[in-house]
Amino acid sequence: MKDEIDIPIQKEEDFVAANIRRDNYSRVRDLQATEFNTAIASRLLAQDKSQVKCEKCGKEFAVEPETKDLLKCPVCR
Repeated sequence: MKDEIDIPIQKEEDFVAANIRRDNYSRVRDLQATEFNTAIASRLLAQDKSQVKCEKCGKEFAVEPETKDLLKCPVCR
């Protein structure tokens, strides 16, 4: 066995390229996280405001989660 450990010395160019790769990766990751957060927020808002189709005209209108028995839009009533 050797008593010495050989550590390769990296070039300055390798450090620059690694920093560029890290910056690109973090930028892509941040954009993806923003897209996921907006999708989750819009999904949560859609759950709060449920959409129901009208029996007569077929238009979708928002109702509160408690009142699912009214299936006619305000125009058709």
